[in-house]
Amino acid sequence: MALPRTLRMFNLFGDGNSFIDTCLELKLPKIAMKTEEYTGAGMLGPVSLLKAIEKIEFEHTYNGPIEQIVATFGAEKHDAALLRFMGSYSEEGSGSDQAVEITVRGRHNELDFGDAKAAENGNWKVKTDCTYYKLTIDGKEWLEIDVVNKIFKVMGTDRLAAHRKNIGL
Repeated sequence: MALPRTLRMFNLFGDGNSFIDTCLELKLPKIAMKTEEYTGAGMLGPVSLLKAIEKIEFEHTYNGPIEQIVATFGAEKHDAALLRFMGSYSEEGSGSDQAVEITVRGRHNELDFGDAKAAENGNWKVKTDCTYYKLTIDGKEWLEIDVVNKIFKVMGTDRLAAHRKNIGL
């Protein structure tokens, strides 16, 4: 019987720097398709038509300010910040471990310095708007999205290859 997978450990890297001792928690990016309902004459019900990808956001919380993150806050370049989550999940029923890696590029657009209380850990939150996202599990690429370069790969299938070819790219 398969038991739920549990995140045992994780690390977050920002532009190659490890935040293992300062990162408290993450809200990993939600990936959602932007759709529009369509019901044509004579159709029994609506169909969701694919339009694009919803905005990809990554929220990360630290025990205090991180200089490397502030350095790229509000950068001119849309992909100035590189973040890489590496997690180790375990499933106790089988005893197996699973490596999960999420790589994003984007811009840190929100800094929330939280409340300051003496003798308590800080709670410093950052929101990053991502233009690139890649999910790799146990070394296999599951998703890759590059909104600027028109890349959308799911389980190795490039879903925009024909469209890029059709427009001369």
